[in-house]
Amino acid sequence: MPFALSAEGFRVATFHAELTRKGPGLLLRDIERGNDKQISALKLVVAAVEPDVLLLTKVDFDLEQRSAAALRDELGYPHMFTLAPNTMITTQLDLNGDKRVGDRQAWARYAGEGAMLLLSKHPVELRYHLNDLLWKDAPRAQRPEAGFLSALAIAELKVVSQGLWVVEVVPAKHGPITLVAFQNQTPVFDGPEDFNGLRNRAQLKLLNDVMEGAFGDFPLKRFVLLGNSNLDPKRGDGDRAAIGALLADKRLSDAKPLSTLGGDTTAQWENPGAMRVSYVLPSADWKIKSSGVFWPDAGPLHKAAEQASRHRLVWIDIRPPP
Repeated sequence: MPFALSAEGFRVATFHAELTRKGPGLLLRDIERGNDKQISALKLVVAAVEPDVLLLTKVDFDLEQRSAAALRDELGYPHMFTLAPNTMITTQLDLNGDKRVGDRQAWARYAGEGAMLLLSKHPVELRYHLNDLLWKDAPRAQRPEAGFLSALAIAELKVVSQGLWVVEVVPAKHGPITLVAFQNQTPVFDGPEDFNGLRNRAQLKLLNDVMEGAFGDFPLKRFVLLGNSNLDPKRGDGDRAAIGALLADKRLSDAKPLSTLGGDTTAQWENPGAMRVSYVLPSADWKIKSSGVFWPDAGPLHKAAEQASRHRLVWIDIRPPP
């Protein structure tokens, strides 16, 4: 069994699941109907990998968390954690420079589109989150030049689009593990002001700030960063040097997970093509047992992986240091 895990290991995974629909409430409808092909494929993928902790990114959110609870039950996890993304927050401001007010704090077709959902076999406790952090208050974060947005808009714009959380998971055999879950803004689909590119870079820098303890106590060991950066260190638009610097950070270990079919690819688009944009990065003290990108080259699970999302699930097995 290629995904067998010893009792001593701990498997952490992230998957940009693209579980959004054409409007609010439709994801819950599809889950409850029980015949949605994408959700059926997702179940096969998750069952094959069996992560102890799984971060799903780009999942629709509702205030009662009914969709999250339904997904938790469908995928067989006893615990979950989620927060409202900033796509839930409507303002009376022009936050994208199109001269029209009423923008959300992050672009979405409808309120709650594209949140994060953490599923776990073990209890999860929030330590803190940065969803409310204003861009102007983010350390060393470059913002669009004056004139693209009003002074009032710049003063009220949050730096995080979907979410950045610091949570603690407590497996019985391992002691507490700190997870930093993130989903970053795409760095494209903007203009010469580079609004999305600058926001993506600022969000990525927050991960370094978190590790430095800028927002609260943070452990030197026993932590994992996981999520979707929307950046590839070698390909595509955006600040590739920024993600490259994170991957080279000596506080972290990059196992460079691979699949037999796509190498280090975690997303396959028609344009710009194959890219590595999702990451699971444990602190350097962990012993990495194995890792991978779930993309079988044939069989029913190959079909499931490609039907579940344009992205691929990334997983890593870690053990505490001796």
